[in-house]
Amino acid sequence: MIKKVVKDDYVILFDTKTGQEVLSGINGNPDPFVLDFPSMMDVGIMGHCKNNCEFCYQGAKPQANMTLENFKRLVDEAKDETMQFALGGRGDPNLHKNFREIIEYCRENNIVPNYTTSGNGLTDEQVEISKMCGAVAVSAYDREFTYDAIRKLMDAGIKTNIHFMFSKYSWHDIFNLLIGVDIWHGKVDLDRLNAVIFLLFKPQGRAVNLKWEPLQCYYNWFIQYLRMANGRVKFKLGMDSCLVNKVQQVDKLTAVEEVFMDTCEGGRMSMYVTPDMKLSPCSFGATNKWAYPLINSIKDVWDNGDAFQRFRGCLEKCPIQCPVTGN
Repeated sequence: MIKKVVKDDYVILFDTKTGQEVLSGINGNPDPFVLDFPSMMDVGIMGHCKNNCEFCYQGAKPQANMTLENFKRLVDEAKDETMQFALGGRGDPNLHKNFREIIEYCRENNIVPNYTTSGNGLTDEQVEISKMCGAVAVSAYDREFTYDAIRKLMDAGIKTNIHFMFSKYSWHDIFNLLIGVDIWHGKVDLDRLNAVIFLLFKPQGRAVNLKWEPLQCYYNWFIQYLRMANGRVKFKLGMDSCLVNKVQQVDKLTAVEEVFMDTCEGGRMSMYVTPDMKLSPCSFGATNKWAYPLINSIKDVWDNGDAFQRFRGCLEKCPIQCPVTGN
């Protein structure tokens, strides 16, 4: 099914089956820098987590999980113009007590739900529910529950990705992965794996004192080996916009790469919602400085929220610089 949003100056086409989205200016207008409403919402339905990972940028302070009532409010306001909900927060979304209702309500309202999980405690019932998702990503923890979750999701025919953190200490594995080495030693069925998505290490929250930031030369090497990976790996490769920004700071993208890789879209095409219903341009910026309480409507915050206007102003001045860190 193709979901379509048409404005005076742009059109969005979204394939709810494949996840492919096309955004184009119309009536002689260029592609928009800011949408009238976010096409993707990163929704933090989880407020606490049992994994306590030292590198979690969400922080250690526990919150209550998002209520089903509040989640439905988000869907009701977003259903006409938002294509996807990326479910996350501080914990595994599949462990939310209303996981089934959350996924079903998205689908009932023509929003494609996706989520990321550690895989720790993933049940057969949760896997069955996940068949309604567009895709599920499993974080690369290199634990038995990681590989068990990946296998369960693949066996259920679910589009399965691996989220791999790009840091100073993961470079060796990333290098080997890009030249075609099976770094998981047969524990992952690479023929059925949909994609590996690289996520930039973020020194915030629990990770604020970790010195894991990649060296600048790693970004140079990364983009070079990424370009040579075609034909060496059996799955797709991608990266979050935070990493795209870093890569573009060290190497100019080709014309083809620019079509498939965008700089930070926070506050322009997407937003983050905290478990207690605060809106922020992105999950990394979900602090008091960049968060705005949802009082009247999502549209009101999107258009008039000071945090969103300041965030966009930073990106207008320098699209490849993070407004949160200034780097």
